[in-house]
Amino acid sequence: MKKGVDAPLVPIMFLLVGIVGMVMAITSGEWTNYVFPGALFLFAGMYLYTSLWGKYHLIKRVVAEMQLDGHERVLDLGTGHGAFLLEVAGQLSIPGKVTGLDIWKRGDQSGNSMEETQQNIDQIGVSDVSELVTGDMTQLPFEDNYFDAVVASLSIHNVKPKASRQQAIAEAYRVLKPNGHLVILDIEHVGEYRNQLKQLGVKEVSVRHAGLNGMYALLSTRILVAEK
Repeated sequence: MKKGVDAPLVPIMFLLVGIVGMVMAITSGEWTNYVFPGALFLFAGMYLYTSLWGKYHLIKRVVAEMQLDGHERVLDLGTGHGAFLLEVAGQLSIPGKVTGLDIWKRGDQSGNSMEETQQNIDQIGVSDVSELVTGDMTQLPFEDNYFDAVVASLSIHNVKPKASRQQAIAEAYRVLKPNGHLVILDIEHVGEYRNQLKQLGVKEVSVRHAGLNGMYALLSTRILVAEK
């Protein structure tokens, strides 16, 4: 399965600045100067672990908690390489289907493309319950009350400015069936999402920290679950 590093420039910057700091520490001969570059290397390692392994463990746990019966329609916003989509698809059978939507921007995830994600789908063997579409989460090409669940992993925070993020949340709410569930994993703006969903009229909304598998350096992933 092909994977991509989330926001790949971030760990590259940690590593580059860490290398410069390490050279300066060696030149200075002072042990205290090793602390800063050491911390940057640690942050880069944590970031890469979460992006390439940790988030997959986290998503597996979250999907298990969704208790899918196998026949739902599920929408994955900003699907990327399909981490959420593939885990959901493994729980579905026809006529259930998970739709992965993305604009396929490589700055958000390295190697991000519909072709690579389709290869992952084919490799896992879930093409009969999966589909990919190119689209903007602020203007979803779906009818009202269409999906049993909408999920998003580390994607909505990339939408800027705030008004566009609010539009993305409103669109996710619009296409969700009554009593359906919205599940968002994100490192930023989760309080903003929660407040807006309350204004939209969700029945319940909860937020919790994801733990070590969701740590992007000093940024902690939080899990939002809302019922329409």
